[in-house]
Formats: sequence, C-alpha cells, structure tokens
Amino acid sequence: MQHDITLTRGPVRLRPLVLGDAAALRALVDEEIWAGMSSPLPRTDAEMAAHLAELIKSPALYGFTVELDGTVVGRTAFYELVPGLRVEIGHTFYARDQWGSTLNPTVKLLLLDHAFTAFSVARVALRCDSRNTRSRGAIQRLGATYEGTLRRFRRAADGTIADAAYFSIIAEEYPAVREGLLERIDR
Repeated sequence: MQHDITLTRGPVRLRPLVLGDAAALRALVDEEIWAGMSSPLPRTDAEMAAHLAELIKSPALYGFTVELDGTVVGRTAFYELVPGLRVEIGHTFYARDQWGSTLNPTVKLLLLDHAFTAFSVARVALRCDSRNTRSRGAIQRLGATYEGTLRRFRRAADGTIADAAYFSIIAEEYPAVREGLLERIDR
C-alpha cells in the first residue's frame, strides 16, 4: 500500500518502501536472513523489485524501508490493520551488522508508538516461523507475550509448510514494554 507515514528517532528513520530500494535491500539478504520469510529469496535486483512491487500494491500492508544515518539497513511493515482493534508487525529483516544492536528496539518503539497512538489499536501481534530461533528471541526480548503456535500456518521460503509462533502486546502492557525498549535503546 502506498502511504505517507515516516517515523524517526535519532539516526533511525522508517520511510515508505519504494521500488527504488530494491538494489539496497537485495544487497542485505542471504539464505539465513531470508529463512523466516514466506516467499522465495530474491536473488537478483529485478526479483527484489518484483517482490517489493507485490508488497507495495498490497492494500493491507504499510511497508517501510529502515534507514540508519541515511543508509538502508532493512525493511519492516504493518499489516492486517483493523483501526481501533489490532495490527501486525512483520516482514522484517535487517543487515547482519545490525543484529544485536539498538536498531530493532528502536524500530519496534517507533512502530508500537504509532500503532497504539495513531492507529489506536488494542493489540499488536508479531509472528515468526517457529523454527527461526533468532526472530523468536528478538520478539521475546521486546516484551511481547507468547500466545502459541499456529500449526502448518503458512508456506515458508524453502517451500515447506511452516508453523508460526504468535506473540502480542496489548495496550495495557505497552507502557511497561515501552520503558523496557527505552532502557535497551539508551544503554
């Protein structure tokens, strides 16, 4: 979906995803980074552009390019938004050199603040391929609550039908989650 939402905190900027991001995003991905996605790994800039085109035209997805100090370092999105009720955060990957940094907590703080204020949702959900221990750990470190595993939920990038681990943060929990994110960012 084309949108005009831009979110910024310090050197981190989330801006609308555009086709022109294809080469920069393609340069970040490999089999391991892409392992939790539901579509095949884009191996060329043209394949990444086609993948981005599908995301951008999706009426239920707000895609973002993640920049750090003006350099493209990843992608994330809101999807399945029901204003006043719920939204999901996903389609996320980051450059390998950002793993374990303050980037993910900062991105999630920006997205969660927007979800709970501008979208006025009562619930934000996050999910990942249940085999993706790195993503599971990152979601748990955010302070999200594990809700369960949806068995044989979606096709994975490798063609298998994967289980999805589901997590959420509800509005009443968000102040404490937000404080935890700020502590991680400001350490």
